[in-house]
Amino acid sequence: MTSAAPPMTQRGFTLLEVLVAFVVLTITLGVLLNIFSLAIRTTQTAQDQQKAVLLAESKLAELDAGLTLRPGVERGEFDDRFGWETRIEEFDNRTLMDNQSVLVPYRLSVVVNWDEQRSYELFTLRLVRTEAQ
Repeated sequence: MTSAAPPMTQRGFTLLEVLVAFVVLTITLGVLLNIFSLAIRTTQTAQDQQKAVLLAESKLAELDAGLTLRPGVERGEFDDRFGWETRIEEFDNRTLMDNQSVLVPYRLSVVVNWDEQRSYELFTLRLVRTEAQ
């Protein structure tokens, strides 16, 4: 009497299971890479915006520190990415003040631009005595 040998059962993954696991892994990694690249772009945009705000505040403080204000427009560049434009103009004060006032309001504005279509504008009013003009 001979006993039958137990059937050999193989344990492991089939080729189809391995391919499905690779497809799932590829899709998951693709989604994760998109999320990370979006986060990097958003961080870069926020950094550019913050730098533009700081540059505009600096340029406006420089304008405001000047002793005399002359209406006009000036342009320049901070570096290869950020440019600026300042504008000084008399503010229309007929509705705000009487004509006898010795103070003349000026509107000071600074526009910082970068990446062709992005810009940030900052402006303020400054009162100047008519004798000091």
